[in-house]
Amino acid sequence: MEWEKVVDKGDNVFDIPYSWLSLHYYEALTVLFKIENGLRIFVYTILKNELLEKWAELSITSDDADKGTIKSIAEKRINQAKGFGYLGYTVTSPLMLLTSGELIRLITSDSYWKYFNKYFKGRKEIIKNKLEEIGQIRNSLAHFRPISTGDVEVVKQNANQVLTVIETCISEMVNCRNIVPTNTGEDWYTEIRGLDTDNCTLSFSQSVDEQWVKINIQYKCPCIKTKMWGNYSMLSSVLNIKSPAILKEFPKLCNLIIFLSESVSSDMGEGLVLDIRKEVQVVLSRQVLNDHYIEIKNQIKEVLLTISQQTQLITQDNLAKGKIVEVGSATATRGKSGEYEDWHISTDSLALPVKEDDPPEYWGNFSLLSMHFISGTDKYPWMPVAVCPEYDVLF
Repeated sequence: MEWEKVVDKGDNVFDIPYSWLSLHYYEALTVLFKIENGLRIFVYTILKNELLEKWAELSITSDDADKGTIKSIAEKRINQAKGFGYLGYTVTSPLMLLTSGELIRLITSDSYWKYFNKYFKGRKEIIKNKLEEIGQIRNSLAHFRPISTGDVEVVKQNANQVLTVIETCISEMVNCRNIVPTNTGEDWYTEIRGLDTDNCTLSFSQSVDEQWVKINIQYKCPCIKTKMWGNYSMLSSVLNIKSPAILKEFPKLCNLIIFLSESVSSDMGEGLVLDIRKEVQVVLSRQVLNDHYIEIKNQIKEVLLTISQQTQLITQDNLAKGKIVEVGSATATRGKSGEYEDWHISTDSLALPVKEDDPPEYWGNFSLLSMHFISGTDKYPWMPVAVCPEYDVLF
């Protein structure tokens, strides 16, 4: 057998072999991939917000008619997948192991529809039919049966009709673009806003509908050692927060939030000292925040205290290691950009991707540049790699 390959001609132009499938099959795969994973994130978000730490204990029936919980069915499939662990990527978040059919039955079941109905514009029977039409076409593609260009249009039309509110919900939650006003009188804000330490500062943002709140913890990463090569290259040892460790060390906080993500920013400071900041973003619903603000305040206070203690320890003893704070590295090289010389700083080693043993609440460096989450995202919370070569918008 001779398998032909795509030829990359540059400038985003590709020569596709004549023997390959028609283009609408690739469009169908992309659209269905994004819809199904968008549904997974939506179901997780709603269940986690409604049921907190008990969300994975929800009873469901699998495609094989086996009864169990989200967790038990996922664990069974994870164990089965370990037999071929050398293939692909390991993904252990329970929702990633459910099929689209199982997701649809969960959403539209008599027991759980009450959690989801406000996010759909239509009666349950109509919504279920629209989703099942998508599922039927998905199954045809998954089992390598032919589909038509009209089938692809049905998938996109149904998605636009029934998933638009869901897309807005997820996008608003992830982005939380608006600043929480400093004159906010809610108890949670009054209690938490004053917890800044010498090492960490807090800021707060919220979704447009104010349903979701993002608590931003910014850590100024101390530089404890720098090695220079002339005036053009440096290697610095800096302290770094292990973001997923926060969830493991503080399970009460983990139980109350939707997700925790992180980002790293950097500049060249005065005296050729790297100015690096790790920002940890904690996202949860305002309702949960109002109901549990004392517990959340105490947990965040403990997190900040632990960071301060471990920062002091490692600053004094560079060979020490904390459960949340550890020594990392960053590099910088000076190069010419046009008429000017500038520093290029690499902090890749300080970013912590999602790993197999991380809880579902850890979303790595997940962020969103668009309000079109389902159609536009190039990465997903529980996947260790991006799925698109660059940002795109399909619908």
